[in-house]
Amino acid sequence: MRSVVIDRCFVDEAGTRWVIDYKTSRHEGGSLESFLEQEMQRYQGQLAGYVALGRALGPQPVRAALYFPLLGAFRELS
Repeated sequence: MRSVVIDRCFVDEAGTRWVIDYKTSRHEGGSLESFLEQEMQRYQGQLAGYVALGRALGPQPVRAALYFPLLGAFRELS
């Protein structure tokens, strides 16, 4: 058995369940877009696991994303 902590999970007005993972990663030079893409690749498996957990909670469609509050950035898993 594995424990998981989900930072934010909610169902929006359209009936979609969102699973949001907050990241406090620091961007230290280079392209911000490249950095965010690398972070998405790094955490893709983790987000996919969250989507699977969300699907187990009910029939709603599930979407997952990373939120970078220090960078003001939001990236959805595609």
